Amino acid sequence: MKITYEQARKDHEYLWAIAPANDMTGGYVDQEDLDLMLQNPTRAQATKCYCSQISYWFSVGPDLGKGREVWQELGDPILSEIAERHGIHTDEVHHD
Repeated sequence: MKITYEQARKDHEYLWAIAPANDMTGGYVDQEDLDLMLQNPTRAQATKCYCSQISYWFSVGPDLGKGREVWQELGDPILSEIAERHGIHTDEVHHD
C-alpha cells in the first residue's frame, strides 16, 4: 500500500509526540533528510523522509532511555497500526 504524504505526516507526528526516535543526530542523521528536501522540495520527497524516520523510530525505539522495545510496552494499538501500515513487522524489530 502506498502511503500518502498526509498519512506519513500524521504517523510521524503521532510517534514524535511520544518521543523522537533515539539518537536522531548519531545513528540517524536527520540533516541528510534536510539536504534531500533542499535538493528536491516535493511532497513525494517529504513522504520518503517521513517514512524513513518512522522505520528508524521502530528500529531503535523512542528516545525515552528505555531501549528499543519500549514502544511495545506502551500498549498503544495505534503504534501497531502505524508499524503495519509502514510494512514493519514487529517480530522482525531488532532485539537487545
